[in-house]
Amino acid sequence: MRVFKFGGASVRDAEGIRNIGRIIGQTDDTLMVVVSAMGKTTNALEGLTRALCGYDLTGFDELYDQVVSTGELQSTRIVSAYLNHCGIANEWVDITRLMVTDYTYRQANVDTDLTRRQLNAYLKTHPSRVYVTQGFIAGTPDGRRTTLGREGSDYTAALLANLLNAESVTLWKDVPGVMSADPLQDSNAHLLPQLTYDETEQILKGGAQIIHPKTIAPLREKNIPLYVKPFLHPEAEGTVIKD
Repeated sequence: MRVFKFGGASVRDAEGIRNIGRIIGQTDDTLMVVVSAMGKTTNALEGLTRALCGYDLTGFDELYDQVVSTGELQSTRIVSAYLNHCGIANEWVDITRLMVTDYTYRQANVDTDLTRRQLNAYLKTHPSRVYVTQGFIAGTPDGRRTTLGREGSDYTAALLANLLNAESVTLWKDVPGVMSADPLQDSNAHLLPQLTYDETEQILKGGAQIIHPKTIAPLREKNIPLYVKPFLHPEAEGTVIKD
């Protein structure tokens, strides 16, 4: 199994979703496809929640998670339906029923042992070549939705890869890969074709936001390579991060 993660920029419009279909259609591997909310949907839902709470979220963390998590549920339904339309049969997975967390809303902690058991049991009873699920969101033991922190879909992909012993993780992004600097600020910025886990963590500690900082640890534990590739040019090499 391989894990593909598509961020909000990848699904911000119809052409982006069609592009996901093309990328998935180019491989025969078993895939766990993690999808973020479309475009800036999470920002819009967060703004809606703040307006509802008088712009002060103090004491409203649980409500925040219930509202904001709907963005991923909507986007994955659309992607799953489109893949079926294209002849790519897939299983839509509600990750909030499988990835179990505590009740720390907005920054929930995953119960990896329970989640592993539930994931493997689900895959055995729902065989498919392609699974489509959500990043960033999860659920409590009694079914309340939680979130893993903003931009947490990368972390979701890494956790799933770890728990399912995946071959690799690919983050499909709107950049060529991991760059030596921000190309919008430094004309000499260039692609870094290969990095170690340690080098990547140093880059992230320096303020780079290309990958969620919690992504590396689950991959390092199982020595799972991480690819960062441009979703508009899937044939490009991108960056590979490994031990």
